[in-house]
Amino acid sequence: MARKANFCKQEKLEQAMALFWSKGFANTSINDLTETLAINRFSLYNTFGDKETLYYQALDNYLSSISFPKLEPLRARDAGIDTLETFLVGFAEKQKENTCGCFIQNAVVEHAGENQEVLKRSDALFNTLQTAIVEAIKSAQHQSQISLKLDAESLGQFVICQMQGMRVLGKAKRYQEIDTATQVLLQYLKSA
Repeated sequence: MARKANFCKQEKLEQAMALFWSKGFANTSINDLTETLAINRFSLYNTFGDKETLYYQALDNYLSSISFPKLEPLRARDAGIDTLETFLVGFAEKQKENTCGCFIQNAVVEHAGENQEVLKRSDALFNTLQTAIVEAIKSAQHQSQISLKLDAESLGQFVICQMQGMRVLGKAKRYQEIDTATQVLLQYLKSA
C-alpha cells in the first residue's frame, strides 16, 4: 500500500509551475525540482510521474489558475470598450511586472512548435483568448462602441497579435513601447 503524501499536492504543483516558468523545461533538472519542492525523488515520481508529466500538469495549472480566470470580465454580458480597455491596460502593466513572460508562450518557443502536448495547451489558450476577446468586441459593437463594419473575428486576431508583441517587449524591458502600443491599440478600437 502506497503511503499518503504529507504535503499539499497543489502547493507543490504551483512551486513546480513557477520553476518551469522561470527556467524552462530543459533547464530544470530533477534535482532542481526536488530542492524547490522540498520533496524526495520517490515522492516526486509517486505524486506527479516523470518530469515531462509534471511539466504538462504545470502548464495545465497555469491555464486554469492564471490565464483563464483573467478572461472572465471579457465574457460578461455587458462587456464593452471599457472592459476591453481595462483588460488590455492590465495586460500591458503585467508585462512590466512579470519578467518571465507567458509560461505557455515560453513553452511554445522552447519546443519550437514541435511538442504536440505543448501545442495542445497553446491552442487551448489562444482559442479561449480569441473567443473571449471576440465576445467583448461583439458586445461593444452591439453597444455602438465599435463599428459593425469591422469583422469581430479579424479584429480579435489583431488584438491577440498585439498582445503577443507586448509580451516580447516586456521581456526586453521596452516598457515605453508597451505603453505606446497599448494606447495606439485602444485608440484604434475606439475609433473603429
